[in-house]
Amino acid sequence: MKKLLIFDLDGTLADTIYSIRHAVNLAMEHFGYPERSYEEVRLAIGDGARLLIKRSLPTEVSEDEELVSAVLAYFEKMYDVTYLEADKCYDGMSQTLARLRERGYEIAVLSNKQDTYVRLIVERIVEKGVVSLAMGQREGYPRKPDPTVPKSIADTLGYPYESTVFIGDSEVDVLTAKNAGMMSVGCSWGYRGRAVLEEYGADVIVDHPTQLLECL
Repeated sequence: MKKLLIFDLDGTLADTIYSIRHAVNLAMEHFGYPERSYEEVRLAIGDGARLLIKRSLPTEVSEDEELVSAVLAYFEKMYDVTYLEADKCYDGMSQTLARLRERGYEIAVLSNKQDTYVRLIVERIVEKGVVSLAMGQREGYPRKPDPTVPKSIADTLGYPYESTVFIGDSEVDVLTAKNAGMMSVGCSWGYRGRAVLEEYGADVIVDHPTQLLECL
């Protein structure tokens, strides 16, 4: 029986794109570049803030690392405010997390978003005491799908990797689970969709947060 559940954040627990897009477009406007649509930001997220900015900049300047650093710094300054726009979980997710906790599951969150924002958003949208550990990208640590951090979370909380489930909406999350020797549950309501989750071989795919109560 799987006892530790590690959730992705963006596109899994909550739709955070509007808050991210707002900060991206404030940065694009500041530097004189075109705004990005919801769909463009949806496809650009998942691999950390720097790659988000590189993918959001026009192709002809996206390899200018000095420019990328400047735009990233401005984006982060803007996101210090706009992250507050992500203020609730997907419908049914809060209740599902609480029920899973009641059943004895330990719950953690791991995202490629900057660590500070992960912890602040989780505190904002999830009932206190439900999540045991929330982590994001920290300097010197590899991003998902590298298995280092998810394995460290399992070690810290005292669970074998084979007793851990990684739950997320993207191919990055499926690969993270596979690389770490964990079961993968794909969430089709997120930013990549069922076809991508099937292509990358998610062990189970669910279409609504409450279905987690059936498959776990």
